Amino acid sequence: MAAAVLVALLASARGVARADGGARALSLVADVTCEPLPGPGKVQCLVRVRPVGGALRWSYAIVLSAPPFAAPLRTRIAKSDARRIDAEGADFALALAATADGVGELKILARATVCGDGGCRPVQAEGVARVEVGAAAGPPKLAREHPPG
Repeated sequence: MAAAVLVALLASARGVARADGGARALSLVADVTCEPLPGPGKVQCLVRVRPVGGALRWSYAIVLSAPPFAAPLRTRIAKSDARRIDAEGADFALALAATADGVGELKILARATVCGDGGCRPVQAEGVARVEVGAAAGPPKLAREHPPG
């Protein structure tokens, strides 16, 4: 017990991030959105990863699950798929191949390294988006924003 306390004190004195995040917790937020489609085709999704309490150093995301009617074209999205990646966060493009109409959920897991005053630590967050294809997707966005009249 005393050895564990000593190791924790030495780690904090050296500026090494503790497993519990220390006094300044580092974490991650992952938001996912998918554009509705009027019928089968390519569903465009955006995964936004944002660090909390520090700066993003590295990040990627993996697809945990997708609706049976809309399979991901890739299950891992990394730097090469990023529309933007910097210390403030990353925006990743993700595409699904919708083969039928339906409504379901896309679940992703974002992983990153976030660095703060106390050092760097690995963090992760889950994100969920609604996937809508076909009649269930409703009218196109423009029709809702500008109703006839």
